[in-house]
Formats: sequence, structure tokens, C-alpha cells
Amino acid sequence: MAKLAYIRVSSEGQNTARQRKALKGAGCTAFYEEKISGATMERPELKRLLNELQEGDVVYVHEISRLSRSTKDLLEIIEQIKSKGAGLRSITETWLDTSSANPMHEFLLTIFSGLVQFERSMIKQRQREGIEIAKKDGRFRGRKPELVSGGKAERRLQEIIKAYKEGKSVRHIREVYKVGTGTLYKILEREGLR
Repeated sequence: MAKLAYIRVSSEGQNTARQRKALKGAGCTAFYEEKISGATMERPELKRLLNELQEGDVVYVHEISRLSRSTKDLLEIIEQIKSKGAGLRSITETWLDTSSANPMHEFLLTIFSGLVQFERSMIKQRQREGIEIAKKDGRFRGRKPELVSGGKAERRLQEIIKAYKEGKSVRHIREVYKVGTGTLYKILEREGLR
């Protein structure tokens, strides 16, 4: 069982010494250190740490904000760690400890996950309500359909419309222009052809 430390600061100018000292005091022997924003998931050292994790290892962080700024990303990272049979501990947030079989820690993580799901639901609800209001006011037409592959989008769009007007089947148009059924129907609807 290895104790692995993940250290992150947001910029090159920041110092990692405080985190390193606390993590060394917790018994960590391997250190994965990055100077990059926590808002991005493109973190090579975190990726390397997750790839090198062995069953029974424990990942230590000074505080959970060092692992991720996003609750959703944090939960995904925790799930990756758990899927390897490893654990995660935070020195500052002592409630975050997936390395032990403590039911209280699982309970807190479940609440945490529920709050994230609730937040996503609320965002979707507000979005739906906003779209409905915009539709009633005649201001919403949806986003322009994106064509799936290759060529100049506008030219392909005109070719698709022309093919439909010439009586080509939806199946034929989908196969020839490599466009999804939903996208094709949105195009036809927008052009008043359906």
C-alpha cells in the first residue's frame, strides 16, 4: 500500500512547499506535482497518478480544491480512484476518506453526489424555462444544426436541401451526406420542408 500525494497550484509563481510538507507529514512517499488550473481536466500528472494507481494505494491531497474545482469532476476522479481499488484522503477535509470502510464517509459522499445531481437538475430546469419563454416571445429557434463530417457546411446544407427537393429519400440523404436523422429533420423543418 503506497501513499501517493497529489499537489497542485494554479500557476508557476505559486509555491508547493506548504502542501508538500503536510503530505510528507502524512507519510506520503511519492509526489505528483502540477502548476496548472484546477478548472481544466488536462492535467498530465493527475493522469499519470491515476494510471499508476495500484489496488490498496491511497491518494492524499492537502485539500479537495487541489484535486478539482468542479464537484462533478471531483466525483469522477473519486470514482476512477475507487475503480482501481484505491482510496482518497484529504488532510484538511478529514471527512473525505474513501480508503476506510467507514459508512459515515460513504454517507457524506452520497450526499455530496446528490447535491451535484440536484444542481444539474436545477440548471436544466432553468434552461427549459428560459427556452419556453423565448419560444413564446418568438426569439428561440434552437441552435443551427451542425453537419457531421467534411466539406463546407453551407454548401453541404444546400446540397442536402436540393437532394430532398429532388425527391431523394431520407435514408439516401443520410448515407450520402453522412448526416444524422435528427440533424436532417431539423434542417428540413428550419427550411419549411417538413
